[in-house]
Amino acid sequence: MDNVSVSKGVFAYKGNYRIGQKKRKINDDVPIDEPWYEAYTDAWSIIKNAAEEINVNMFRQILSDFQSYVSDLNHTREDNFLGEIATAILLTGVNLPDHDVLFSKLASKISTITEHIAIIPSRDSGNMKSLTEETVFQLINKSSEKERPEIRRNQCTFRALEWWYKQKHNEDPPLVVIIPDFESFNPIVLRDFILVLSSYSRTIKFILVFGVATTLHAVHRSLSYDVTSKLRVKVFHTQTQITSLSDVLEGTVLSGKTSFMLTGRAFQLLTDIFLFYDFSVHGFLQGYKLCMIQHFYGNNLTALCCNSQDIDKRMASLNEEDIKELRKLPSIVKYIDKLKKDRNSDMNEEEFKNIIGKLLREFHNAMSGFFTILKCLHSLTHSLPGAPLGKQLREIYANAVTCDIVETQEYKESLQLLGFLSKTELLEKLREILEIVGNGEVFELNEIRKKLERHLEIIEQASLEVEESTQTVSMSDKLNRQQFKEKLLKMSQQQSRSPYKQAQIDLMEYLDHDVFAPYLVNPNRLATSEIFCFSDANAAKHHLRGSLRAAVHTGLNDPQVYLNCGCCKLENEETIQQTLPDTSIIYKLHLESRKLINMYDWLQAFLTIVSPKDDAEEQREIDPKMQARFTRAVAELQFLGFIKSSRRKTDHVKRLT
Repeated sequence: MDNVSVSKGVFAYKGNYRIGQKKRKINDDVPIDEPWYEAYTDAWSIIKNAAEEINVNMFRQILSDFQSYVSDLNHTREDNFLGEIATAILLTGVNLPDHDVLFSKLASKISTITEHIAIIPSRDSGNMKSLTEETVFQLINKSSEKERPEIRRNQCTFRALEWWYKQKHNEDPPLVVIIPDFESFNPIVLRDFILVLSSYSRTIKFILVFGVATTLHAVHRSLSYDVTSKLRVKVFHTQTQITSLSDVLEGTVLSGKTSFMLTGRAFQLLTDIFLFYDFSVHGFLQGYKLCMIQHFYGNNLTALCCNSQDIDKRMASLNEEDIKELRKLPSIVKYIDKLKKDRNSDMNEEEFKNIIGKLLREFHNAMSGFFTILKCLHSLTHSLPGAPLGKQLREIYANAVTCDIVETQEYKESLQLLGFLSKTELLEKLREILEIVGNGEVFELNEIRKKLERHLEIIEQASLEVEESTQTVSMSDKLNRQQFKEKLLKMSQQQSRSPYKQAQIDLMEYLDHDVFAPYLVNPNRLATSEIFCFSDANAAKHHLRGSLRAAVHTGLNDPQVYLNCGCCKLENEETIQQTLPDTSIIYKLHLESRKLINMYDWLQAFLTIVSPKDDAEEQREIDPKMQARFTRAVAELQFLGFIKSSRRKTDHVKRLT
């Protein structure tokens, strides 16, 4: 065993699998038959299908324009004497994670025109040799359906590409080279690569595609004039990720198509992660999916989070335990207690189910009106100066599901600003909200639509001229000083108001008291809201924004949390046992020290715990194995960033915590 080496013990293992042999199925314990899982899959499928449809529509125009651009270049037969390369620049925004989806769709779209497409990420462009080999290998072997490539990677040169292009293609199809992350490329390597492509462009038709995440100036900063003069550029624009998120939210979450609602700080957490971290729409949807799993998992009551047509069917599937849990929901307890005050007798289980079914349908109707009226409020306020309630619908939704929006200062400020609108602007906004209310599917909104039409007629016919008033104060009226002052103020206000101004005030009062106040109620205040709404931001943050430092501290201070072994179980956190890992023992000892730690004293404390002796004297003769264990643990602690060497004393280390 003295000659055992790790390098000599690594061998290729062919395995026991043979062609034709059936693979063993992995037993996944997926709770398909559980009521909560069925409700979850139904809700997520609605969100997923709607998001995919929006993404297709979002990329449809730019993909169509790019396909036309490549098709026109394919049919062009002019001689390229100047060595120019047709270049398409896609300004895609700062969101790199979602760019992979765009460029994969882009490659599949133009594959009908040319099958020779190479997608070169920045990780394959460390030097000119690797970039050339990767590009030529993908262009030549892309169309090959055989397992064996037409050319080996070490043979991939532009001379080989030119020979292959002349031998195999008489119609001169374009060769497309896609660089999805332009800013990440080495400018020197990219410069040489473009010049080489330009030298071969007289015999080979190249098309370059640059994915630029910032602005067009990034291309001019990276490439010198002698390089950009070789490019015949056309720029394509995609919509910003903030606009994309708004489109996805309005088509999925804020459309009312699904019964599940993300409310409170949980929704604000996902939008903050999007705006301040990654700008990834895909990441937002995955976070939304995680919140849905947190809401539905293991809770059969969430099976009632369904369409109003399926409520009776889902209620019948609940067992006695589920009914007991349903009675314990805070909003239902509050509603039942209020109901018991009106009636003296207790309700049986059948009556309770009927009441719950009624409350669930009322919640559905309330949310349908909630989303319609919320869109009306957004249409009225998004273009106001300063936009107190926000310019995006998601911003107003975040306020409405966190607090009572009609009681906020931003809402009151918005109503004041609406009072300064001109007649033309007010009529335009009023027609917009009439269209929104008319498209709503709530029958109760028909009365609101009729009254808004009446207000529209009054405002259209109202004059802007102030009518002279002949009101006087009669001396026969017995008024005190305060009443006389109030009457004079009221008369002055009436005299200064035009018919349009009075009609505008009446409209604002009607919208405030009869439209916004009753319909824009926080969903968390409604009965059965626990079934439909998820607002636990802490549970979502635990999975979405992991705290690395806290996890390392927990693992070193109490290893049993992650190792799940009996030998590491501690009675309290301050205990240091001999069975703990060496790094954990060193970490706990370092917590007991001051800013500077004496290495010798630290070693003696470590030996006292790991190999204790009967006498309490310090150990002069130290076992080399123990010293090696101590040195390794200290090195790991330094690697984790808890300590560093000290310049003041060579035999000390400095704490960084």
